[in-house]
Amino acid sequence: MAAQISALFTRPGSYFPVMDGPRMFRPDANNEALRRRNAMVMAGARHVLLGGLIPQATSAMRPGWKNCSVSDEYEDHVQALRGVVRRPSGTLRWGRANLGVGLYRARLERKELLFDLASSPELVLIERGTHLLVACECGDDLGEVLASNLAFACDASFAVFPELSEDDRDCWLEELYALGEGGDLTGRFSSLAQRARVHLGPLNFPRFKTVLFVTAGFPWGIATPEVATTHVYRYPDFGRAIVEGLWASQSAAHSAKTALLIDPHTVQGSEIPSINQALLKNGSLTRVVSGPAATSTRVQFLLDLLPHDIIVLSSHAGDAPGTRITYEYVDADQRRRSLTVDRALGIGYDRFDDKFMVTEYHRFHSLDGVHWSDKVGKAGLPVGSALTSWGAIGGPMDRTDHIVKQEPISRVVGSMAIQLHDGVWLFASHGFAPGAAPLIINNSCWSWHELSQRTTFAGARGYVGSLFPITDAEAQEVGQALFGKYLGQELPRALWSTQRDIYGASGRRPYVMVGLPFVAIRPNTEDAMGFMEKAYLDGLAHWSTQATNSPYEEIRRNAQRFSNFLLEDLQAFRQGVEKFGRRLHH
Repeated sequence: MAAQISALFTRPGSYFPVMDGPRMFRPDANNEALRRRNAMVMAGARHVLLGGLIPQATSAMRPGWKNCSVSDEYEDHVQALRGVVRRPSGTLRWGRANLGVGLYRARLERKELLFDLASSPELVLIERGTHLLVACECGDDLGEVLASNLAFACDASFAVFPELSEDDRDCWLEELYALGEGGDLTGRFSSLAQRARVHLGPLNFPRFKTVLFVTAGFPWGIATPEVATTHVYRYPDFGRAIVEGLWASQSAAHSAKTALLIDPHTVQGSEIPSINQALLKNGSLTRVVSGPAATSTRVQFLLDLLPHDIIVLSSHAGDAPGTRITYEYVDADQRRRSLTVDRALGIGYDRFDDKFMVTEYHRFHSLDGVHWSDKVGKAGLPVGSALTSWGAIGGPMDRTDHIVKQEPISRVVGSMAIQLHDGVWLFASHGFAPGAAPLIINNSCWSWHELSQRTTFAGARGYVGSLFPITDAEAQEVGQALFGKYLGQELPRALWSTQRDIYGASGRRPYVMVGLPFVAIRPNTEDAMGFMEKAYLDGLAHWSTQATNSPYEEIRRNAQRFSNFLLEDLQAFRQGVEKFGRRLHH
């Protein structure tokens, strides 16, 4: 249905937005709906079509839209669109697979999609311009539709390539991570890149100026170092990410008004001072949080409560050590369960509450003696009731009585912590401050793994990080080039040129980008100081109201913490502007 409706919209250069429905079974179901509703506002939606959703999702998305069609039938939506688009007279017959290619052909030929073939044509490439290729990993039908819509809007060529199995993807990603453990790093990296290139098939990537890979998780750009590349994740929130990326990238007003530069003094010869100078010349309002001021609590507050267009981190990153904990408990169906979880902790002192802020990261290791990666074994278990009942026990203190075994482990896979001044920080935001879709340059070792997915899920319009350990000198060169020689260029091209300059013909290409291909840092002409002053005042008004009026004690307490932080930080902001102008230091 999404493909059929998309095919009706054929205006060149226009993106037709499609999103998956909110996952209402998640604990953060309200945020699932809120992120999508915000994206619908960013898209300037005049008419909303809802279909294929469970009732709870429809109830969450329906309110507030004057023109809204709710149906699981394509014909109902066609009728609702009368006067908005004209129904084509011809049809393109297609099967129920390879939807992205079929959709692109239908739009180019201005035909209606008709799914009456037993199988779809085995066409893997639609050729348009050589300025951009959108290459989509198969395996998710809705993802192919979204990728096709994006390619059509950009008049780009569109291709699909085989899905990498989940087991192979996990193994290949682990190989990338293991590069930091020593040995022939360049040789092992080149070997993996060659295997990835074989998997991509016969597509002629060097014909294109830029390639956007729509991926299930693997950084396919390492296989095509001869061309500029970037990536987007096909799940979750692919449609929302496209809308927010377009919203933030097509207007200079959202490009570089404000920048947050984080330097906890954990590396020698930080590149932050030179980046700061470059952004000041660009007209940006910069804030440097360095040394003892770069604590996990302060950094988390700055990300969650204040809008920044650019965020740069200069530190170390990697999976944190932790604890392997086995819990025994009775689930909701009165079955006795044994769940083993790897846990990493991030701990920072919050002086606004005079308490320590604890962030947990969990990775399931086994259930009832079956390893979590054993799909066949897990298929015979009631997994849902085990996890729901475990979550219902409560927080860390509530679960203490259910622990039967625990042991320290050197690495919690996927935890990806960043070293700040007061210890390791686990990025835990589900959304950045209102009005922010930042570009994040995480100039830290191993900083691409996990963090690229978490930050784009939270709403970042772009993310640059490294796949394996880099030297301080490399980090300085890359940072200085991106914010110096290549400032203002589209970021995939800027990153490709930077790595070409530094590494030449070598196979060493540590940096990978996630984000739409036209993300760039453009000259700022906006009133950045007025914008940030208003952001402080709006935040104070909102959280002060919540601290007084919310019916929930926890929300009132947290809102008071946020209000106290914003009030104190506003004074520091005003003093910094008075003393330094567009440059703030802490």
